[in-house]
Amino acid sequence: MKKNKNKNLYLSDRPPLTLVGKIGLFVSYLVLILWSLAIILPIFQMVSSSFNGNQGRNIMLNTEFVFSLKNFEYLFKETHFITWVINTILIAVATALVTLIVVSFTGYAYSRFRFKGKKTSLMAIMLIQVIPTFVGITAYFTMQSIIESKIPIFSRQVMLVLIYAAGGIASNTFILKGYIDSISPELDEAARIDGCSNMQIYRLIIMPIARPMLSIIALWSFIGPFMDYLISKILLTSPETYTLATGLFTLVNDERNMNQPAFAAGGLLTAIPIVVLFIALQKQLVSGLSSGSVKG
Repeated sequence: MKKNKNKNLYLSDRPPLTLVGKIGLFVSYLVLILWSLAIILPIFQMVSSSFNGNQGRNIMLNTEFVFSLKNFEYLFKETHFITWVINTILIAVATALVTLIVVSFTGYAYSRFRFKGKKTSLMAIMLIQVIPTFVGITAYFTMQSIIESKIPIFSRQVMLVLIYAAGGIASNTFILKGYIDSISPELDEAARIDGCSNMQIYRLIIMPIARPMLSIIALWSFIGPFMDYLISKILLTSPETYTLATGLFTLVNDERNMNQPAFAAGGLLTAIPIVVLFIALQKQLVSGLSSGSVKG
């Protein structure tokens, strides 16, 4: 009986897989392997090209690898890469902060309070997600010019932060509302019995428990400015004000100054702030729920 069991294929404590199940499992593993290769191979090519001194203006797959930092030297000496990094990080941090502050209040309000127009506004939030942010770029550009004429400190970078934050507030409000809905209202009632106000319930109970979702929202909001090209390209017209995506694109959009290996090196360095933030938030993502405010 034991020998017969070893001939079968089991997944956990479920019954042994049939022939169809084994074929499905094989196909699943095959798809996962191919998908992993589709992700890993371009990353490997980007890393090897960044450090390959034999690469010229274009990335060549058949060149002999010679370790060199010339592509990184080109970035730091021949471009405004450091300025692009600073611009992007400032915009990303500001976007994440604005999004977190607004979404934490709106998500809590929609989850815990009843008010007129709640269902209608939630439906409006869902519809807003369907509209691409880029369609309003002309209006954004005009608004920024008008406001800047009255308030000089309202720069295009500030406008860019508001555009990114506004684009994320709608969807993230809906996501956070659903997350807070899963938190038992009995916690709120117990806190009110102890004399807590709505703001104290929000600050001491709801937000600590919702910390994992807030961490994900912060990560998404931070990554957005690193990935966007179209909106920043239209609003930011000076190389000194470019973000990383806009600045690095100048290395591959013109045959006269094309430098694809330097572009690969810039892409590699661009991933560093995102990885650092992910590592910093990893503890919150993993253990945030277990260290909520119930014990405190």
